[in-house]
Amino acid sequence: MDTATIDACMVCHSTREMQRGPVLDGLPEWYLAEQLRNFKSGHRGKNPANRAEALMGVAMAKVETEAQLAALARNFSGRKPKPSIRVVRGNIPIGRAHYATRCASCHGAKGEGKPEIKSPPVNVQEDWFLLDQLRKYATGQRSVHPSDAGGLMMKASLAGLSPGDFQNMVAYIARDLTVTPPLQKVGPRKK
Repeated sequence: MDTATIDACMVCHSTREMQRGPVLDGLPEWYLAEQLRNFKSGHRGKNPANRAEALMGVAMAKVETEAQLAALARNFSGRKPKPSIRVVRGNIPIGRAHYATRCASCHGAKGEGKPEIKSPPVNVQEDWFLLDQLRKYATGQRSVHPSDAGGLMMKASLAGLSPGDFQNMVAYIARDLTVTPPLQKVGPRKK
């Protein structure tokens, strides 16, 4: 994969910009390839209410072949997940209980994911992104194509949970399941 294409991806999928997409480093190759195919086919990226997905749908026009798509997935899956600043706060015990009953059967007890059922890991994602995706699934902003069994399952598993419950689950994932240490904020020293 050429560096210009990777650099174009990194504009949104790194910490270079303030308004950005998720960091993809360390996500499984199979999952990245599946999501790229979903964007390429229009199963994702067609909902104008979800600006981030719409931008990704447009960006996929640059990926012309299956070989390019596979190379992108391989590139990002081969990168080591990086520490991130944890920004979501919540009630950890409540989040742990909800995770155990709503998430662990598909995403694993440690958030490692289950490739055999096409369930991605949640323990390598940034907390803000996880919370954003839960909200989008719950409100229908995350494109859920009728043939996307995983997306339909996600939406169903969130039924009856409140926005506070989402925060609690993500806070639990970020504190107890994430595979990277938290990144400390860097700034001027206090006097």
